[in-house]
Amino acid sequence: MRLIAAIALCCTLAAVSGCGGRMQAKAPTATTVAAPAKEPGPPPLAVGVVGPIQIDVPGTRVVHGSLARLGGLPLLLVSSEVAGAATVAGAAAGHPGSHYALVGASAKAEHRSNLTGVVIREDQAARLAGLVAGYAAGDGSAPESTRVAWVGPEERPLAGAAVRGLHSVAPRATFLRQWTSKVPARCKEGALAAIGRGATVVIAHGGLCAEAAVNAAHEQGLVGLELSDFELPDVAAGWIASEAEHGIYHGGDDVVFGLRSGALGVRRLDPRIPAAAATRARAAVQEIVGGLRP
Repeated sequence: MRLIAAIALCCTLAAVSGCGGRMQAKAPTATTVAAPAKEPGPPPLAVGVVGPIQIDVPGTRVVHGSLARLGGLPLLLVSSEVAGAATVAGAAAGHPGSHYALVGASAKAEHRSNLTGVVIREDQAARLAGLVAGYAAGDGSAPESTRVAWVGPEERPLAGAAVRGLHSVAPRATFLRQWTSKVPARCKEGALAAIGRGATVVIAHGGLCAEAAVNAAHEQGLVGLELSDFELPDVAAGWIASEAEHGIYHGGDDVVFGLRSGALGVRRLDPRIPAAAATRARAAVQEIVGGLRP
């Protein structure tokens, strides 16, 4: 009986170490512990965009559409190219829980707590236009015969800023002021009149008047510049969206963007400007924006 018991014990141990061998401890089985689930973050802020505005702001979700369709979103960015202050103010009145930003124009006169105007300093844009005109007209060293013209309604402060920009790179250039009404046909006639007086570059403020004046210059093979060529509204709109993503909304007044904000620079340049002059003009604008040039 003892022999049988010994054989049974040996066979039992064989399952672990083999009969007659040294008994070995069985390796423990690894246990997988699931990582704790991450807490879901806040959903992205829905930002409505009406018109030609492009933004890419972390933490936001852009929704393109019309004023009527997007009403009710936390923030709407509306381009001044598609709607005026009164129209946007009406939409803001209908959706008091939403915040509206009119990008590219003042909304201060509407006095709405959920509406702000996003304004880019036009005098600084005019200065950049004058500077670029100096390079385009005379490669930075224009003789007295070189002429640049401002065409459009009488806006002396803006024209004066353009003169300062022009003379900063072409001190001997002549600046012509060709005042007209806002009617596009009159603006085109004014541009042609300025060209007849010797202007080789035409500067105009904006809108249909500027479009007509620039087209007149192009028809003569000359350079035309608008203030919008030097305004970067997407930068300003992105800042407004970033503020909203952090819970900061603006209303009741305008937010003004100047050179140091990054909302001014070279947005586009007339392809008729010689490549070398365009390169120098871009560099000079960047120096001004970066504070390297007074």
